[in-house]
Amino acid sequence: DISIAMLTLFRVMTFEDWTDVMYETMAVYPFSWIYYLTFIFLTTFAFLNMVIGIVVNVMEEEHAQEAKEQALADGEPTIQDLSNQIAELKEMLKSRAKSYNQEL
Repeated sequence: DISIAMLTLFRVMTFEDWTDVMYETMAVYPFSWIYYLTFIFLTTFAFLNMVIGIVVNVMEEEHAQEAKEQALADGEPTIQDLSNQIAELKEMLKSRAKSYNQEL
């Protein structure tokens, strides 16, 4: 049945006595070891890539947070600071343009 098959594949994937399963099927199908080795290589590769991806993602987030904290400690302006400065400059230009137009 399908639930036992899925449980068996999970057992093989997690290396929980997978050799027992392999030897039992090799008694009936001598070349079944090819399936088990291929299955283990593929699932291990997928699982390893998933774990590495998670670790790299967490380290990247930590590095970005550390860089942000270092920039704040060094007094570098944030995007919000720069946005506020640009808004102030726009207001200054508008007021100067008004005063220039009034002089003409």
